[in-house]
Amino acid sequence: MSAAPVRILCIEDNPMNWRLVQRLLSQAGYEMHWAEDGFRGCELALSLQPPLILLDINLPGLSGFEVATKLRQEASLQDTLIVALTAKTMRSDRETALVTGCDGFIPKPIDPFLFVGQVEAYLHGQRDHLEAGREGLALRQFSRQVVGHLEAQLLESRQGAIKLQNAQAELEQRSSNMTRLLSLSRELAPMQDGEEILGRVLGQLQGELGLGRLRAYQLHTSGAYYMGKEWRSGSLEQAPVLAADHPLVLAAADLPGGSVTAGADLVDSPCWHAGISLGFWSPSTQPLLLPLQSRIAKGSLWGFLVADRSGEPFLPLETNLAALHGGILQVSLENAGLLDRVDATHQALGTSYEGLEDAYEALMEAQEALRARDRGAPLEALLPSLLQKFARPLAILREESAPAEATADAPEPPPPSRERIRLALDEVESLIEALRRRSGTTEAGSPHWLRIHTLLRAEIAIARAEGRIGDGVQIDLAFQATTDRIFGVRADFEELFSQLLDHAHAGGGSHLTFQTSGGPDLLRLEVSDDGAPIEPAPVTGAMLPFSGLPSKPGGRVPGPGLAICAQLLEAYGGGLEVSSEERGCNLLIRLPLT
Repeated sequence: MSAAPVRILCIEDNPMNWRLVQRLLSQAGYEMHWAEDGFRGCELALSLQPPLILLDINLPGLSGFEVATKLRQEASLQDTLIVALTAKTMRSDRETALVTGCDGFIPKPIDPFLFVGQVEAYLHGQRDHLEAGREGLALRQFSRQVVGHLEAQLLESRQGAIKLQNAQAELEQRSSNMTRLLSLSRELAPMQDGEEILGRVLGQLQGELGLGRLRAYQLHTSGAYYMGKEWRSGSLEQAPVLAADHPLVLAAADLPGGSVTAGADLVDSPCWHAGISLGFWSPSTQPLLLPLQSRIAKGSLWGFLVADRSGEPFLPLETNLAALHGGILQVSLENAGLLDRVDATHQALGTSYEGLEDAYEALMEAQEALRARDRGAPLEALLPSLLQKFARPLAILREESAPAEATADAPEPPPPSRERIRLALDEVESLIEALRRRSGTTEAGSPHWLRIHTLLRAEIAIARAEGRIGDGVQIDLAFQATTDRIFGVRADFEELFSQLLDHAHAGGGSHLTFQTSGGPDLLRLEVSDDGAPIEPAPVTGAMLPFSGLPSKPGGRVPGPGLAICAQLLEAYGGGLEVSSEERGCNLLIRLPLT
């Protein structure tokens, strides 16, 4: 049975040296173990009890001399060989190694061809000894080394204590800064005044960092320029505006958003000379620039802070503090804008409800007028039908108001569709006005701005309610005109649309189409039906008086009101064309809007 391999412990802090020792001795059949420092080496030596310890002298922490002294104090290691591996070749160093408990030494760098033989020589009994009379000198040398090592460790401990004190002071300062910053953010949360927010943030930042000049810029809503405010002597002053394509703005947009550039880094950037020319900083001061990127439009510059101060460069703690203040400023101003929009939303909804209440009051007045005028059953029967027409605009108002009410306290409530609310109110108003005109409670009135699309919808609803157009007739609306506002008398256009409806429905068809088109200066309205075609002769004389007389029995003729339509349109500079298709009739109205 073969004997177990000899166990060797190598205490060496250099991994490359350890790998060379391991490779050479493992190939020679030895069981190798490694410790990278003196403390770990002492632990492994006690647990492994190796016959040989190869000990590096230049170890971190405990030196090799101190490790050898400690190991020789252990009774269980009295028979263990300790061989020093050292690059120190002076006689005094070798003697110190022997006097501290080493049995010999092998010089570094080791010779791969001789190393295994050197180790085996010690395992077979080789020992190095001090010359007579040299032991006292070696002990004194070792004592000096121990004292020097202790002094170095004491100095290192003192330096560590100073660093710890500085770190603790910095931590306390950071904690104090964060406390004040948290208090500031809580105070800013309910604020809606941008000037007050700017003053609070810039004032605290100037006090924290001891800044001289301090300015804040924010992109205007137009996107064309940046508005600036300067904090000076405890108050805000107007700073010159900067165009969106100013060299400083373009250079700042290329810097990391939310990260401060200061000192030499800023001097080396393209922003430096542009800032000098604007008076943001001077060559004798320490400059600072904080770009703030938009949180909505990625890659867009929302704004930036510029500042400087005399004296020491900005520390990392200070630049981080400036970045935090900039972030709080941006969030607070954006929140203030959201609060303003929420208020505007509530005001718009309030106005809408007021308009709706007025509309209902006007409707009740119209109902009373109908009853008072002895219009009898026809108008009384018409009123419930018209009331049903209010369902759609009322539903729109409820739909638009519900999310605004539900999310009024949310960070960013969705704005109501003011256009839908306006159109719904216009539709209610048009229905009421049409009802008043039919009841005789209103006069033609003076001209004012009208909505063609809204009036046409109201007239169709009235025709449906009166039974002039049956429920079985399909009516399609294709409103594509970019604008439908015209300055005119409401009664004129109600009469116009009523006559057009009567003509289109008189053809006996089941499908009517109303389509608008045109730009800001001219509106085109095309009315098409799928009723019987009109003979060529009646089409030619459609605009003449008495054109409603049939040209032959059973043939379709233009509606008697088309001549009235032509006269109304002529008063507004417009015109009417009648054309007959294979099936049905087309009316084309051109109406100038200016």
